Amino acid sequence: MNTEKSIEKSRSFKALTKSAQIDYSLDICIVPTGELSIYLNEIKIHNLCENGCVNYAKKWSCPPFTPHFVDFVKKWDKLYIFYLRINLEQLSYIKHDYLKIKAANTIMKSRADRFLIKMAENYGNCISSGSCRLCKPCKCKIELPCAHPDIMTYSFEAMGIDVERLIDDLFEKPLLWYNPPFLPEYTSIVCGLLTNEVITKEKLYYEYNECITQ
Repeated sequence: MNTEKSIEKSRSFKALTKSAQIDYSLDICIVPTGELSIYLNEIKIHNLCENGCVNYAKKWSCPPFTPHFVDFVKKWDKLYIFYLRINLEQLSYIKHDYLKIKAANTIMKSRADRFLIKMAENYGNCISSGSCRLCKPCKCKIELPCAHPDIMTYSFEAMGIDVERLIDDLFEKPLLWYNPPFLPEYTSIVCGLLTNEVITKEKLYYEYNECITQ
């Protein structure tokens, strides 16, 4: 891939929760969609989903129901990848390490989802951080068709992208994994905007800030 690693300084944002003010960072990298096929490893990723994820075959946005990545992105020329991270030392008030990660991911995902929905409406389509969260429970669990097939979202992983390799190549900070009893320095989420528009990073940071502060 010809895209250079994003080495610019991360932008910092704040999330005010009931218990604390949490700082988190956002990095953005722009990638031509035609260059992403090198990160495809559908068989490996789908096997990991089948053997290790409780959502396998229970959500319409998860394997084995997901589209092929190449088919999903073919209408779009550009992918803007958003990489958000929270340093977990800020959540020391939470007793259990797993709950620290869960709380941090909830903070990031709720804001990323709000931003992505708005951007997709204006510019193209989005790739979410994790499985679709529009319906609880997903209609798949009760053997009904998807209630919102036109706006259901898919994640990179669900479509067979090796996100760990993707982040290693494009960003300075790698993904870190929770391996009990060791808590990682930070936890992260990865999502993206598919579009044919040229959008500057400055505009994206501005749009993100406007969205989360409304």
